[in-house]
Amino acid sequence: MVVTSEPTDDLVREMYARYGLAYYHSEVLHRGLCIILAVSDLPRRDMITRPRVEEHLAHAFSLTLGDVIKELAEKLPAQYSAELEEVREKRNFLAHHFWFDRAHLMFRADHIQGLIDELDGYTDLFNRLDEETSAWFHSRQTELGLTEELLEDCLTRILSGQGEDPLPGKDVVRQIEKKLKRKQRLVRVWEFELPESGRPLVFELQDGSLWQLCDAGLGWTRFQHTEPHWVEHPAVQPYLPADIKPRPKDIKPWEYEFRLKGGAVLWVKPGRRPHTFQWGIRTKTGGTEQPPERDK
Repeated sequence: MVVTSEPTDDLVREMYARYGLAYYHSEVLHRGLCIILAVSDLPRRDMITRPRVEEHLAHAFSLTLGDVIKELAEKLPAQYSAELEEVREKRNFLAHHFWFDRAHLMFRADHIQGLIDELDGYTDLFNRLDEETSAWFHSRQTELGLTEELLEDCLTRILSGQGEDPLPGKDVVRQIEKKLKRKQRLVRVWEFELPESGRPLVFELQDGSLWQLCDAGLGWTRFQHTEPHWVEHPAVQPYLPADIKPRPKDIKPWEYEFRLKGGAVLWVKPGRRPHTFQWGIRTKTGGTEQPPERDK
């Protein structure tokens, strides 16, 4: 039993440690919900591209906990709604009000023990919701081929310093998302051979930014600059420049169109083989040019 007297240094240090633990578990839950949000909007496994996954993750990680919970409102089972709202309130209280509102309780040992118990309650809530939502998400994770072995391998690579470049920060993500919602001038479509095989199509906008096709229109690419050996695609070049909507509305995954100059249309459809897509140019006169299927 704690004696109601002046607190010891050890007890005060324990209180601070429990605060850190509670906040840590709120961050773990936040990141877990971000991953669930990112994956929940992905198409089926054979239609996913790595840059598109990175785009979804970057968007989710740019959101506050409250924003993530709001976007997940109709994706998670209803049973979690009330608890996640409680999580949001308690996380905000911890981050912004806990020390101010509880300052008067830090001068007696029994009051500090009460604060420790309160913080332990927060930890239990955050940890339990993280475990429950992760368990619910497991079936979707398996459906996309994200096995425990694969996730452990990725974690090992990251911890060993072999990870890929970090995702862009919040401000960059918002700029990208804003750009994709507005009309942009498409000036070139490049094609070139990759050393490891494959012929990517890279779309260049008037501002010099580069993009590749994804399930929803123009998407992220790992190519940051054009190279001397790249060639403008001859089938598209006559119909550029053109003002396009990078993310056309009311589309299906890998099924959309961009309207180009002179009434031509660049169309995209799923390929006949898994992990491929088809594309081509349809002209105003009814002619169609359809290159071979491409790997995503």
